[in-house]
Amino acid sequence: MEMAEIIFSFIYLLSSLIIFLIIRKYVFFEPDWGVKKQRVFNVISFVILLILWGIYDTTIATSALQLIIGINIFLARKKHKIRGFLVGIIPLSGIANGLLFPFIYVQYALGMSEQTSTIYACICTAVIFLLLVIFYVKGKTWRIWFNENMQYRSLDKSEKWLLWAVGIMMQFFIYVINLLLPNNYTIEHQGLAEQISIHLLGSSFEMFFMTAVIIGLILRGNQQSFYHKKVSGMQSGMITLMADIVENRDDNTGGHIKRTARYVEGIAKELIRRGVYKDILTDEYMQDLIVAAPLHDIGKIHVPDAVLNKPGKLTNDEFDIMKAHTTTGEKLLDHAKEELGEYNYLTIAVEMATYHHEWWNGKGYPYGISGEEIPLCARIMAVADVFDALISKRVYKDPMPLEKAYAIIREESGTHFEPQIVDAFFAVVDDMIVEE
Repeated sequence: MEMAEIIFSFIYLLSSLIIFLIIRKYVFFEPDWGVKKQRVFNVISFVILLILWGIYDTTIATSALQLIIGINIFLARKKHKIRGFLVGIIPLSGIANGLLFPFIYVQYALGMSEQTSTIYACICTAVIFLLLVIFYVKGKTWRIWFNENMQYRSLDKSEKWLLWAVGIMMQFFIYVINLLLPNNYTIEHQGLAEQISIHLLGSSFEMFFMTAVIIGLILRGNQQSFYHKKVSGMQSGMITLMADIVENRDDNTGGHIKRTARYVEGIAKELIRRGVYKDILTDEYMQDLIVAAPLHDIGKIHVPDAVLNKPGKLTNDEFDIMKAHTTTGEKLLDHAKEELGEYNYLTIAVEMATYHHEWWNGKGYPYGISGEEIPLCARIMAVADVFDALISKRVYKDPMPLEKAYAIIREESGTHFEPQIVDAFFAVVDDMIVEE
């Protein structure tokens, strides 16, 4: 049976490497280096494992595999490299080994003879290897699609914690079973350690099925999240196109929505850096804020061209018509929410469109609210919108020099604008202004 054991060990080692790499990419969503670099690393990794296997044994080679996968993730990541290395050697390795371990070592719990045990292990490993071959051949289309869209896929915090917990538990079971289960175990020699190991082996099967279910749920949930984001992106793209159409009606404000979106993003990032409104400015909120910003003037679609492009000063009646773009935008985007669903970026867009002309001291429009009654996104947009209006050419005025515009923004801090937002604006404004 020596040749069978060699074949078993070889296939087990190769299958382990492939399973580690599959879980690294398709469950933990860790990026590749690139096709060529990744392939070279995989080949070198397998050669190293074969050398260790030849010099020592399968156990040493499998343990080295954990380190290799940790190094793989460390080198492939652009940031959080140390965290990536720990992901490779702890939860990922625990889950990968845990999926293989129960079936490979069940012969000890069943008290199989050495010959039967070897045959069983070979069959198990051959089945696993066959499944991997089927995955490679039959899953080609899915893998191509996955690779094209991988940048849009990620684990949320709860999924990361869940995988860490399961991975650590798997590592614990494997370590204890290996510690307690002697290589020459037979059913006739059941001591306390052996009985404990049998119970742990049974628990490892429970962990296997639980892990398989968790992996399935994560993949399914991530797929649904991906399609949700894709649909959301299409919807936001269509609405942003509407904003572009509105802007193209206004001969005065070419590029306004792009510039104000850039200012809003820069101000928000500076507020995050300063630790201000950190309970509001989450990563998700920031993404939605950037998508929503171009929609702040969408209500101008109902402003007549004669008012929108008037070269002179507006009359009181005309100014009332212009001011109504805030409430018109509110109605349009509320209707969009009713038709498309409760997307966060639409909620932020409604707030921006409605309140970006409100003043910190309550003297703005359309509702005359003040202070933190005004949504944060609208308070940020107020600074961005006014600053861009000051430095841009309009049909009724030439662009204002930067220093004069800066002076006006500073002067209206505490009246028109929230002081903290003004401070954040001046901290980053030099980096945000781009010559067009």
